[in-house]
Amino acid sequence: MTANTQLYSSKKLVTQILVSTLYGVLAFVYLYYSENGGLPVLIENIDSISFFTLSSWLIFGILTLTARGINMIYPWIKGMPSRFMIQFVLNTIVATVFLWLSIKMLIAIKYDNISFNLFMEEKGDVTIKFFIIFLLTNLIFILVDLYQYSFTSFIQANIESEKMVRERLKLQYEILKSQLSPHYLFNTLNTIASLIHRDASTTEGFIRKFAQTFSYILNSHQKELVPLSQEVDFINAYYYLLRIRFEKALELDVQLDKNGIKSYIPPMTLQLLVENAVKHNQFSEDKPLKICIRSNGDGRIEVRNNFERKPGFIEVDNQLVKKPEPHVSHKIGLENIKKRYAYFTKHEVEISKNENFVVLLPLLLKHKIIRY
Repeated sequence: MTANTQLYSSKKLVTQILVSTLYGVLAFVYLYYSENGGLPVLIENIDSISFFTLSSWLIFGILTLTARGINMIYPWIKGMPSRFMIQFVLNTIVATVFLWLSIKMLIAIKYDNISFNLFMEEKGDVTIKFFIIFLLTNLIFILVDLYQYSFTSFIQANIESEKMVRERLKLQYEILKSQLSPHYLFNTLNTIASLIHRDASTTEGFIRKFAQTFSYILNSHQKELVPLSQEVDFINAYYYLLRIRFEKALELDVQLDKNGIKSYIPPMTLQLLVENAVKHNQFSEDKPLKICIRSNGDGRIEVRNNFERKPGFIEVDNQLVKKPEPHVSHKIGLENIKKRYAYFTKHEVEISKNENFVVLLPLLLKHKIIRY
């Protein structure tokens, strides 16, 4: 237990003692006034005041312990009305037993040779009033407990919500950083430079598509979700840029049904999958990299590409040496996609790998999107 927690518990204990003491004194004053029509003299009634105060301490202690026990077995989150009734009934039963024991103790200490029945005949009205006061106190105590639970839950929910917002922004920033990296821009500008003197019309088309992809990146990176139709337009423009670079070594096929094209997707998801396929596979015009994006008919979008991992070693003087990575990795691909999907659906992103690398993306329809 930390120092702050100990300090909080000490303050809470002191507060409970003060409140229960005040409750006991006020309860006695009220009962005395209702029976005698005047205020009690402190010195003459010190024993009764002490008894009521001690009883009040025990009652509040029992209520606190009962509430903690019920919180462990049946917390408020399971159902507020049922939890309220359980605590109210249990507190009433416990208090009834405690009141009976207290009266027996009072008779034994203060009233000699008086039976319980005779005491109830003489002090029955006062006892009933005290019990009614307790029932009201019990109600207030439970409402305070409910308020504390609601307030704590509200604070925790706000903290978790803030953490989720920060995490989403972090994931989106990682994507933006990877797409605006000097390495990516350098490759693009090199491609433009090589096209200028070779084919003016192709160069113009390349620049236009590059501007389209750049605009999409800047406009969508702060959005949680975008229509899949917009993502497909972006991926087609991005494919045009890759096609200029790799020519017939790269093929992209998009086949989406009506439900698929009307769904939503975290921005840059398809781009990350296409980029990873290009980055991590070896391919050529003889063995092209084929990427397919399609609706698979069971409420998911399938992104598939033939799988042939780049060799990890090269031979240098009859020795195997690890091949240097020809790209800059930002380590944001699949994990980034999984985490962003987890905010909107309980269905997970599924990944499988054999002769094909397959990623199955849950279909996010607008009326079914749930933010976790």
